[in-house]
Amino acid sequence: MNSIHRISRRGLLRSAAAAGVGLAIPSTLFAEQCLDTPRQVEGPFYMNTWDRTKAVKHHNDLTWATDPYKRAEGEPIYLAGQVTDVDCNPMSNVMVEIWQACTTGRYAHASDPNPARMDPNFRYYGEFVTDENGMYSFKTVKPGAYPVMGSWVRPSHVHFKLTAGLRGMLTTQMYFAGDEYLAGDRLLNSVSKAEQKRLIVEPTRRQGGTDDNLYTFNIHLIPGRF
Repeated sequence: MNSIHRISRRGLLRSAAAAGVGLAIPSTLFAEQCLDTPRQVEGPFYMNTWDRTKAVKHHNDLTWATDPYKRAEGEPIYLAGQVTDVDCNPMSNVMVEIWQACTTGRYAHASDPNPARMDPNFRYYGEFVTDENGMYSFKTVKPGAYPVMGSWVRPSHVHFKLTAGLRGMLTTQMYFAGDEYLAGDRLLNSVSKAEQKRLIVEPTRRQGGTDDNLYTFNIHLIPGRF
């Protein structure tokens, strides 16, 4: 389980290109231990059937909604990674869904009580089917934090759901290193410190240090944990 698996650089670049991304990625990103990705709760704001029906199928650029010339507010970021099985082999044809709050911390869900302003130019939901190398990629914006109850504020995070056919395999959340609300988040603290490290991702800037951030979030699936 703890053997080192080297991720295909060509595969990640190909997936990034599908999102319209030109990346210069350090080779250090392509060595990772094959440890299972911890589960996290789905939460109440998964896109409902009506919203998902309206969504463009297999659309992985969340930075625009209906007009590509009208961009979402906030810091543009790229999410990319590889989905692997118990033997660290790439898993192709896996549906990777993501959903998140916009930069103000508001979800596109009728049940969200947050009074924050919605962003009409943000897509809120995206999906990508992994390629032959198990790679996926998205372009989005860094989500905002939002209050839950009392002093509990949820840190910035992106929800992930993976399915193959009709089989649900994993629902989890990816967090951003350095967020001031990480330490007090009850959902993140529901897993061990070691597992938390596998859900919190450091950014890797493209060469020159002035372009958008890339976050590499590799997802490793263990049978019996689906």
